Amino acid sequence: MHGSKADQKSIGLIILLSKLRDAIDLHRVVSANAEALGQTDASPTLFGYLQMIALESVAICFCKVFEVEGRNELKSIPGVIGALPSQNLDARQIEQFASFGRKYGNPDQPSDPKLFLQETLNRFVAAHSDSLKQFKEFRDTIGAHSDLAASRETLPSHAEFEALFAFALDFYELVARAVIGVGPASPPRRVGHGLVKLLRSLGVPNPRFEFPPDQ
Repeated sequence: MHGSKADQKSIGLIILLSKLRDAIDLHRVVSANAEALGQTDASPTLFGYLQMIALESVAICFCKVFEVEGRNELKSIPGVIGALPSQNLDARQIEQFASFGRKYGNPDQPSDPKLFLQETLNRFVAAHSDSLKQFKEFRDTIGAHSDLAASRETLPSHAEFEALFAFALDFYELVARAVIGVGPASPPRRVGHGLVKLLRSLGVPNPRFEFPPDQ
């Protein structure tokens, strides 16, 4: 499977997920430290802008991750599924696929890997349809155009960001291990940690990387 179309699309997907991981982290770190930043000499305009462009990147990246293929071949989850070969799974692969399915609401046995992944994706998308619709509307009205009536206040919560991201990363890791046969790459998350380091240098005491447990 090395060098195959599925392998190339899978690599493209993890690159996109790495960008998405950084954008989520940037938006969260600024949000989690907003009050503390206001007590320093840091420019609120600068950090507000950073937060804004991170949010736009989050929305656009999620649209790309879940985008269905049309005329163009995509490095999305549906694009990777479409590029997978038809194959019989061995016992180890069956358990890997079944474990992924159980985690995301598909209790069926994975006799056909492509059909199984598509059905699992369909169930997940149906369960998170409101969030994915919000991302698409945001992309169409703000990310790609400048709709006068558009608002950034209608996007999902950070908890939903993480749920959608976790599915996409688990999908990538399953395909990498069970189909492509490579150890999956991991998003490094250096950008979010780098921002925390910057906030500390600006005088924010104990800057947060995550939201407090009660938020």
